[in-house]
Amino acid sequence: MKKIKIAAAGMVCLAAGWFAFSKISNQKIPLKSSEVFEKVPLQDRMDLAMEHERLMTMDPSSGKMPRERLLSARSYQLQQFDDQSMINAPVTGVSWVQRGPNNVGGRTRALIYDLNDATRKKVWAGGVGGGIWFCNDITLAAPVWTKVNDLAPNLAVTTIAQHPTTPLTMYYGTGEGWFNTDAIQGMGIWKSTNGGTTWAQLAATNNSNFYFVQKIAVKSTGVVFASTRNAGLQRSLDGGVTWTKVLGAAVGGGSNDRAADVEIASDGTVYASLGIFSTGQIFKSVNDGTTWTNITPAGTWQRIELATSPSTTARVYALLQGTGNGIGGLRRTDNAGVTWTNLPLPSWCDQGVVSADFTRTQCWYDLICAVDPLNSNNVFIGGVDIMKSTTAGAAWTQVTQWSSGCGVLPSIHADIHAITFKPASSTEFITGTDGGIYRTTNTGVAFTARNTGYNVTQFYASAIHPTTVNYFLAGAQDNGTQKFTLAGLGNTTMATGGDGAFCHIDKTNGNIQISSYVFNNYWVSIDGGVTWNTRFFANTGQFINPTDYDNTADKLYGGAPAGNYFRWTDPATAGGTAAYVNVTNFAGSSITHVKVSPNVANRVYFGLANGSIVYVNTAATVASPTAGVIIKPAFAGTVSSIAVQPGNENHVLVTYSNYGVNSVWETLNGGTTWTSVEGNLPDMPIRYIMYDPRNALGDQALVATELGVWSTDNLNGAATVWGATNTGFANVRTDMLQYRCSDRTISAATHGRGMFTAVLPAFVGGLACPDNAFSRTEPVVNNTPQDKNKFDVLIQAQNIYITSTNNGSENFRLVVADGNGRIVNRSQLTQRATVNLAGQARGVYFVNIYNAENKLVQSKRIVN
Repeated sequence: MKKIKIAAAGMVCLAAGWFAFSKISNQKIPLKSSEVFEKVPLQDRMDLAMEHERLMTMDPSSGKMPRERLLSARSYQLQQFDDQSMINAPVTGVSWVQRGPNNVGGRTRALIYDLNDATRKKVWAGGVGGGIWFCNDITLAAPVWTKVNDLAPNLAVTTIAQHPTTPLTMYYGTGEGWFNTDAIQGMGIWKSTNGGTTWAQLAATNNSNFYFVQKIAVKSTGVVFASTRNAGLQRSLDGGVTWTKVLGAAVGGGSNDRAADVEIASDGTVYASLGIFSTGQIFKSVNDGTTWTNITPAGTWQRIELATSPSTTARVYALLQGTGNGIGGLRRTDNAGVTWTNLPLPSWCDQGVVSADFTRTQCWYDLICAVDPLNSNNVFIGGVDIMKSTTAGAAWTQVTQWSSGCGVLPSIHADIHAITFKPASSTEFITGTDGGIYRTTNTGVAFTARNTGYNVTQFYASAIHPTTVNYFLAGAQDNGTQKFTLAGLGNTTMATGGDGAFCHIDKTNGNIQISSYVFNNYWVSIDGGVTWNTRFFANTGQFINPTDYDNTADKLYGGAPAGNYFRWTDPATAGGTAAYVNVTNFAGSSITHVKVSPNVANRVYFGLANGSIVYVNTAATVASPTAGVIIKPAFAGTVSSIAVQPGNENHVLVTYSNYGVNSVWETLNGGTTWTSVEGNLPDMPIRYIMYDPRNALGDQALVATELGVWSTDNLNGAATVWGATNTGFANVRTDMLQYRCSDRTISAATHGRGMFTAVLPAFVGGLACPDNAFSRTEPVVNNTPQDKNKFDVLIQAQNIYITSTNNGSENFRLVVADGNGRIVNRSQLTQRATVNLAGQARGVYFVNIYNAENKLVQSKRIVN
């Protein structure tokens, strides 16, 4: 699928036309088939997604994304296991189970056959957000993939290399540096000296020079080269202990430090390319990078992908991005770059249209080349699909076809990032795509998916069905919105296609389901996910646009043009009525999070890029313009999530996903004052927060972070203690948490390791089902909540004093229970009451106040 990229010098916007959206705005889409997948619109325009991610996570004081701080965070996380004072800090009883997808791989740029295995059946793979994996027998019908270390500090694996003569020595690099929107910044290079059993970060690469490692190559002498986006081509002569830039800006004749590729020929000559949205150049060195010769073919290029021939020493192929975003040319040299032969571009069929650009103008993102180890005339190139030449590039045939409309060819996932031949084989190779790994044993005549258990799917968001136990939706990068229906680790089906984003299932009517593509473009099902209707409104808001669904009013709210929110008023009937609403107090800022109030009808909270939080009353019907109510003013950070305590509108939690800021804040008085409850959390992005839904007091919470899930059992200002809640989980970027009260299931959508779920144990003295325990009964007059529902609870000398401004016009009921749920007092409550606990056992008690509709409106835990 088409990608979004951001050039380093600034944002670049292209328009492909609104027609791609409008022409299918009423199309009804069934549940499956790759044909349908490709019928989703191609990318409508370049956008601010990468810039948005930078703003979401950068340290405001430096403007940088210092992911190296995650090493400190990981070290602190490990220390917690040895610190007995922190054992009880996390919410207890959270043990995660991996749910998959078991059949859907994710973007894979790193693939090698293991030279330690004489049969050449063992394969290593790296997911760009899911870490490093191995398969002991890739020939099996259902190959078994094993993850090496889910708790590594960084799982953004982009390249794997092996010492050709001492194969127990291996390296992998991290950080995807092509400027695609969902690229994860890396943390350098990791090395193994025992064939991949254990890995350790090379200390000299724990810096910004190695945030993005595109390619690693190792010579038979042990010299290691690494192409980096930030510091040119790096070389190590001592196995990675020290590194030196040998090619790049002002070094070796290079014009910039954006190294794209490095290859080693069979005679030891090193070939390297520079150019990632910068001037593309090719160099060669015959003395391990001490000196270089510029061998760039005539023309103006950007990214350049190289491939050397194992059987013909001086033959090198080059795939060159032109001045735009598409393929600019193919070249071959038979004399080590002294001269180059122009090769024709393949004739490529895409959705019934013949094109000369097999990368679909995303040459900067998916571009790869590989040469048959035994025959240098046989060469394969990949973009969206794979092309083959048996004439050294003089003519080409299309090998695979992701889209429909062009006849019958093997179908593998779009976007080819790796083609790796089995050593000494002309017929077998494996390929890495945005949908995982595929294998051919007959030179591309047929392919089989090799993704069983290779769960490196990158989810942005998820939804949980209110009644069907194993039913979930989750929006995945370039793999659509996946539907889960099986218990445990299982296969999924694609509900809707494109880049899957936020999704929702109505909590009161599970037949109403919404998925999104990008921006404000959606699918809606009103028959439980059997059929889906497209509702493509506009390319506004964020690339992965934050939304929330009001399960009572049946309306969806989301991001919109700066200063506005998006409102879809009739999704429950698959309607197409939507509007933008301008809010003065947005101050022209863009929405980064949306939260529908669980207590006040039609109130919606909006978190903004300027760090402020604004709520809008009667959001479902108010006409533009409206002021909105600021409850948290502008702050040096970007709001990533908001949680409002069910039953207590004054209790709000907010998170910021930036490095270098206090990331978690709490208000107990509706926003009048705020207190940081970040406590001991390491400096890392916090992407989502939720109250422990079983806890009526609202003093326990869970957060989704860059290193999995953390939680606290006592929100206590600066003294709040958080602990990693990752039993069975991974140290992976986690984007969203969801909860189903009926069976206490919590789900976590990760960006690199698929989905996990846990079943929370029953909570002593807590709530069985907060979704049903609270209702939106708080009166609203002149858009201001009345205070008459608010009671102060104080305990002195074993007396509980309950007071309120309630004028007696409403009836409330007081129930006091001990920690085991035994009721010790029950009475009617007007303005005040006193309960004496003399004679009661010392311990925890709960003061619960119910309204006339028998809905719990306030609960407080006290200690006698």
